[in-house]
Amino acid sequence: MKNKGLLFDTKTSCLLVLLLFIFTNTISSQTLSTLTPKTNNTFIGLGLGINEYGVGIDVEKKGEYFWYFCGAGISTWGYRLTAGLSYYLNDSGYKSSFKLGYSYASGITNFTPTLEVFGGYGGYGGSKYAEKEVLMDLFPTHTINLIYSYNLKVGKKSKFVFSGGYSVKLSDELYENKSDYWLTDKSKDFIELMAPGGIIIGVKFMIGI
Repeated sequence: MKNKGLLFDTKTSCLLVLLLFIFTNTISSQTLSTLTPKTNNTFIGLGLGINEYGVGIDVEKKGEYFWYFCGAGISTWGYRLTAGLSYYLNDSGYKSSFKLGYSYASGITNFTPTLEVFGGYGGYGGSKYAEKEVLMDLFPTHTINLIYSYNLKVGKKSKFVFSGGYSVKLSDELYENKSDYWLTDKSKDFIELMAPGGIIIGVKFMIGI
């Protein structure tokens, strides 16, 4: 039954209003989806650093409360593996983040660097120094890493990551001198500098997938 003065009856009018609401809601949802940038839940990239993982590959994955990361590379102390948790202040994978990580360095067997040693017969005593190839084993080491990173967004889904922090050594014995030479303090300091632990500086480029 049509109401007098109305172009459509009540049922038809309600149906048209419902269809208009559904159409408008669909268009609005599609527009919002188009305008809202896609969130990257995984990043993968390459980087280099001191006391992080040397030169290698790194992966980040978003979890429920934290981001998880792992990396593998080649360092001055052999192969290096690292893993841990990241906390982003805005949970987007960009800008500031804080990391707590663990690293393992494999060490190097029968390593022969050229180092400063004490001179004299057989390498013992004496007041003079000499540069010699020294046979040694670099032992596997473990560290705990505390890192701050700034994740600079590049384009729609990439970023540069600039990191700084500190790495705490969990291993006391770092190497064994298998030669007959006595290392000078300068050489010992050099080996200590090579070993994992200390100030962390790193940069990497990552792509969201």
